[in-house]
Amino acid sequence: MSSLDTSPGRPRPLFVKERRRTLLVLVGALAFTLLLSLSPMSSPVAAASGSTVSLESSTVEPGGEVTVTYETDRTSDKNWVAIYDAGTPEPGSGLGMAWVYAPGDSGTVSIPLHDRGGRDLPPGDYRVEFLYDDGWERLGEPAAFTIAEASGSSLTLESADIEQGQTMRVDYTTDVPHATNWIGIYRESDGAPGDQASTLWAYAPEAAGTVEFSTDGLAAGAYRVYLLAQDGYEILAGPHDLRVTSKPGVVDPIDPVTTGPETDGIIYRQSFDGAGSTSPEGWEAEGWVFSTRDSWSSSIDRMRHRFGRAQGTIAVADPAQGLGSATATLTSEPITVEGERELRLTFDSHYRGTGQHSGVVAVSFDDGESSEFLRLDSETVESGYDGMQLNAQQNATFAVPDGAATARLTWTFTGEETDSYWGIDSIALQRVALPVKGEPTSAWVVSDIQGHPQDLAHGLRDFRELSPDADGLLMVGDIVHSGTEAEWDEIYDVMGGASDILPRQTIAAIGNHERYAAGGFEANRQRFLDFAERDRVWDEYVLQGSGGDVPVIVLGQDAAGPTDVPMNEEQVRFLSERLAHWTAQDKQVVVMSHFPLGNTVSASWIPWYSNHHQHNDRLTTMLANYPNAIVLSGHTHYPAELGDWAVQRRVDGGHPDGFWAVNTLTMQVEWDARGEDTRGITEVVTRDVNRGLVLDAYEDRVVITAHDFASDQQLRQVTITNPLVPFAAEAPEPVEPTPEPTPEPTPGPGSDGDSDGKDDTATKGPDASGDPQGGLLPSTGASIALVALLVALTSLAAGMWMVRNRRNATFTE
Repeated sequence: MSSLDTSPGRPRPLFVKERRRTLLVLVGALAFTLLLSLSPMSSPVAAASGSTVSLESSTVEPGGEVTVTYETDRTSDKNWVAIYDAGTPEPGSGLGMAWVYAPGDSGTVSIPLHDRGGRDLPPGDYRVEFLYDDGWERLGEPAAFTIAEASGSSLTLESADIEQGQTMRVDYTTDVPHATNWIGIYRESDGAPGDQASTLWAYAPEAAGTVEFSTDGLAAGAYRVYLLAQDGYEILAGPHDLRVTSKPGVVDPIDPVTTGPETDGIIYRQSFDGAGSTSPEGWEAEGWVFSTRDSWSSSIDRMRHRFGRAQGTIAVADPAQGLGSATATLTSEPITVEGERELRLTFDSHYRGTGQHSGVVAVSFDDGESSEFLRLDSETVESGYDGMQLNAQQNATFAVPDGAATARLTWTFTGEETDSYWGIDSIALQRVALPVKGEPTSAWVVSDIQGHPQDLAHGLRDFRELSPDADGLLMVGDIVHSGTEAEWDEIYDVMGGASDILPRQTIAAIGNHERYAAGGFEANRQRFLDFAERDRVWDEYVLQGSGGDVPVIVLGQDAAGPTDVPMNEEQVRFLSERLAHWTAQDKQVVVMSHFPLGNTVSASWIPWYSNHHQHNDRLTTMLANYPNAIVLSGHTHYPAELGDWAVQRRVDGGHPDGFWAVNTLTMQVEWDARGEDTRGITEVVTRDVNRGLVLDAYEDRVVITAHDFASDQQLRQVTITNPLVPFAAEAPEPVEPTPEPTPEPTPGPGSDGDSDGKDDTATKGPDASGDPQGGLLPSTGASIALVALLVALTSLAAGMWMVRNRRNATFTE
């Protein structure tokens, strides 16, 4: 799951999944019972009798550890102890700090005083929970303790977040002043003072004072600031966390990627950006307003902020924010559709309605009557909350009548004043792609196995039936539960047992659960690298198959800190260079990262998922220039049945289509968000699942299909066309140039009828279009016969076209 959830795991399922229809009712009942038992929002968890937990001391110093003695009559190798903030009411996922296992019936263990990101816990009140078997059931009452303030000295940072190049001020006081007391700044990953040299330092000789540091020489990342004694490493105060961010405007060298209708099939776009609070030129808005995601949700959230797809200015119809019960309509400018046969409309959509609300899209041609082709209402949308309609992409097609020259699109939202609304953005009108041709290059995609090797074994068998000729198995992180040798042995056993059906190559990315076992980051990373059969966490592979070569770039955390995904400059540059390399060859590129980038796939709009990557903004900006890039990420455990399972992520200044991001689902347990407001959001485990993806790459598109292995069902599918190669669409009707009519002559004194009185007959000839008679029909007998033949051939072609079946679109969401 996430770095928030550093508990050693979650309760294992209480039932065995069956496929027979006769057991569906029983399975449903057991699943509901499991959900109630797992939810951290349920009633308080009572402590079990026969178990105790105690501490060596109720007061500890900052940066140390707390020693815990436990005893229980409910033994399990997965019993565990964890630190919780005193203000946290009950143990639950994402709420605890550091933890260790507490196996056997009794023992003593030590827990480092770290938060979920490995940073020292600040002074304050905490407690130690003794919990049962990888779950949140209490074993004995928790034991309280306090992290004390360092006595006699203090350290204060003017700001804990600072940009490179800014001056940093540090205030200090001490009751043991000395000429060689000093302030040291250490990388978070360097450990305690003395383990590594400080990155910056300066003397602090007074009883109280201020020290200033220039941050020009500090790389972006996380640091710790200490007040230290007499040229040594005795800590007088601190540590305090410091985060240094890159200077704004630093952009990796990128050649802009441009596309057009001949490669992406898109004949019209509208992003609403650049128009401010008014409608774009040529558009008409009544009851719709133009805002930004942050402004829209600033006074009332109620799930408005979940519109993570939104980029820049968006169009909003929202009765609860001043539009009353009026019907809101938004109509586009006239869009040229001459010669087109069928078009596909896509747009980012954030729709929430009740039984009294509706959202309708209609089209009119040449200012004629409107025809509805998309409707959201009580028949198609679940009232109150429908995860498929929040942060989604709408996708619908309509036919273009013969002879139509222009089309206008209208969005209409109708309803009373409630917390219902419709936000839209990034409109595109695209030609409909022809059915796919040929055989693909394929890959199986899994993530978040996390202690469920039996689900991996099951999934591999199903993959073999779904895509027997796949060239790769892509494992997008959290392959094991915590990173122990025993857990890796379980995976090796599964892979060995399936060796006769596995694809040619296995491509693995490191996740957060690969590094939780005892022994430190280096030891855990090495066990992952042994499995991945390479010497670094990032690399490049190429899938080979009938659909052509498909490059796969793997990213990963290459250090213990400062964040969940620290990436050195070499890795970032590698990504930039390889994206440019494959783009020059017109290839779609798959990028694997266990952690999602912010505001991409499901749940990544939640604050604690939005900034996992040390270079989140930099990577997002880089990728958003490559519409041929497809990022596969896991970690969140969210279901395929959400509008943001697969998204296009755009940024200012990037390609208008941005890059694609797809959630790889999970083979362990599934999660979902609970709450109306982003700032107060919580997460719960909803059920045990076993899911994965099949990726099929063809010459001109990638098709990704989500599967449920437990129920043998196909869940969702998305087709991502390659915008760098010719777009395979049914050719539009050829458009003949419209002849310009010759104006009626005005009688005049000249013999030729011209008003100037001159005879111009001798000088008349072909006009600029090459028409011998200035646009009039030819008058010779041979020309008339030729015209008759052309008319006959055109009639025959039209008749053949009218009787053939329309081709089905392959872009399915």
